[in-house]
Amino acid sequence: MNTNTRKPAPWILRSVALFGAAALAGCGGGEAADETAPTEVPINVRTLTLERGSLAEYVSVSGPLRPIRGTDISTEESGVVAAIPHDKGSTVLRGESLVRLNRDLLAAEMKSAEAGRALAEHNESRMRELFEAKQISRQELLRTEAEAADAIARAETARLRWARADVKAPFDGVVAARFAELGQFVGAGTPVARVVDPYTLEVRGSVTEREAAWIRAGASAAVTMDGTDAVLEGTVHWVSVEAATNTGKFPVEVRVNNSQLAVRPGVVARAEILKVVHDNVILIPRDAILVQSDGPTAFVVEEDRAVRRHLTLGADQGLMVVVKSGLEAGERLIVRGQRRVHTDTLVQVQEEATAMDGSIPGDPDEVRASQAFTPARLRTGPGTPETGSSKSAEDAS
Repeated sequence: MNTNTRKPAPWILRSVALFGAAALAGCGGGEAADETAPTEVPINVRTLTLERGSLAEYVSVSGPLRPIRGTDISTEESGVVAAIPHDKGSTVLRGESLVRLNRDLLAAEMKSAEAGRALAEHNESRMRELFEAKQISRQELLRTEAEAADAIARAETARLRWARADVKAPFDGVVAARFAELGQFVGAGTPVARVVDPYTLEVRGSVTEREAAWIRAGASAAVTMDGTDAVLEGTVHWVSVEAATNTGKFPVEVRVNNSQLAVRPGVVARAEILKVVHDNVILIPRDAILVQSDGPTAFVVEEDRAVRRHLTLGADQGLMVVVKSGLEAGERLIVRGQRRVHTDTLVQVQEEATAMDGSIPGDPDEVRASQAFTPARLRTGPGTPETGSSKSAEDAS
């Protein structure tokens, strides 16, 4: 035995131990490596469980609400303004005085003409008695009758001139403007006041030939105004049978009862006329639709994964769109967060929409279709289109 065998240096033993530990770590460290690998993070979304419903489609006519009648009233006589019974803003009835001229001279002329008529009528009566007694000729009787007729006409002319010097309202309305002052001399034909009829207002607009085919006189309309949530009931008064030469569109007039003077003339309004109701269709919010290069798409949730669907769209109104194919009732449509997902993305449903428009309580009005007018706000009236299916509406279009 060789008793001189030398022991390994301590640093060599330490190196061997570290190498062995590293080898053991490499053999048994697979589980630790898996624990540090990145995991898929789900995308939070809101979904809407699809149901079949109805969509009312409308034809829209926009424009200012104007009185159906409004005119500048002019004098028919010359004279000095003696009285102004109704100032600006006053309500007047048909036949009430707006401006009265000084009528002293006209009154004197009327009195003189009345006296001449009375004398002429007496002479006519006396001459007829003489003619019947064969004491005068027929020619003398005819001359007397002509004189009487002339006197009657002069008296009536004097009376009319006296009456015309009192300028009256031609219809019930409101004095919108006054153009004359007390003591002012005005000549015949001078405008002295403006009267408008604010009790019936009218929206005038134009529609295309296709839209005009759906509108009938007497149809109901929902009239809304900028800056207010009020909805007024209107009626289609007139649809032109001829297109305007400058636009190629058909003028339409919608009238609104304003007997309570709730609306001031001149505000911009929109009249929505019921066109057709699409029944038993799949409706989705417009915001849920993504426009891709291959057409409109949307995402649904299947087993916690986003699945893309290609859509065929139909009619739309406001915030809602009819889906003709691509979605079925009962599916969960992604209505919030859809722009962050793609096919097979892991998703987590954080919210479930409570309304067909994809909204939940607390959402702003801008994203809620219920804040727009609905068919329930329309009354049923003559000329209102009957409810029909989506197919019938497409055929009619």
